[in-house]
Amino acid sequence: MGSSILDGILSKKVMKKKDVFVVEPGKKQSLDLIKKGLKVFNNISKVNTKRLKINTILIAVKPQILKQVSMELKDHISDNIFIISIVAGKKIKFYKNIFGNKTSIIRVMPNTPATYGMGITAIYPCKQSPNLNLEITEKIFSSIGKVISVKQENKMDIVTAISGSGPAYVFLLIENLIKSAVSNGLDKSTANLLVKETLLGSSYMAKISEKSPEVLRQDVTSPGGVTEAALKEFNRNSIFFKTIDSAIKAAIEKSIKLSS
Repeated sequence: MGSSILDGILSKKVMKKKDVFVVEPGKKQSLDLIKKGLKVFNNISKVNTKRLKINTILIAVKPQILKQVSMELKDHISDNIFIISIVAGKKIKFYKNIFGNKTSIIRVMPNTPATYGMGITAIYPCKQSPNLNLEITEKIFSSIGKVISVKQENKMDIVTAISGSGPAYVFLLIENLIKSAVSNGLDKSTANLLVKETLLGSSYMAKISEKSPEVLRQDVTSPGGVTEAALKEFNRNSIFFKTIDSAIKAAIEKSIKLSS
């Protein structure tokens, strides 16, 4: 995700390469970033934030190493630097306990379609975040898709379950539609094309149409027809909604657990 954000920032000219500094301990990843013309450090301790005039730090690491990275970063944070975190499940309180109450922290939840500039990102700033910091954050993430703000931090757990994890649910649907098409006689190449184009077209239609998804579904469903027969199976005992709702609740609970 960090690479996707970098690509968006640079391609949309949100920042110049000379103003972007990356900490990446992995040799292969470092070489790839250097080839893009970026300045790369293999350790946080080597970054002189004051000399480099750094005012924004984006944390894009795995949750398992977040505390270690944050503790290393602590000594390099000054009052004029604010932090953007895309780490799932970690609340503002976690960062305040390490960096202090005065530090401006902005939680962000992007998703993987950002790789192609088609992401959706939710933002939640702490109370100490001035409008300028929020504007910078929105500008960064607008380079990889749409941006929304949430007013309450606990809503970020729902956002994580819906849009953060959502691409995996869509891929699972695609995967199983293809499997079903093949098991019922289509070759895999044809099934791939039909399913992916159907999902793409339907998503686009749902996005631009003034009709609700419910009405669009009804428009496709002729009484006594093929679509109705399939939907009856999906809706038998409300199993489709119940399964989705149960899955979302499980994801929300996991997000809350990660934050504790």
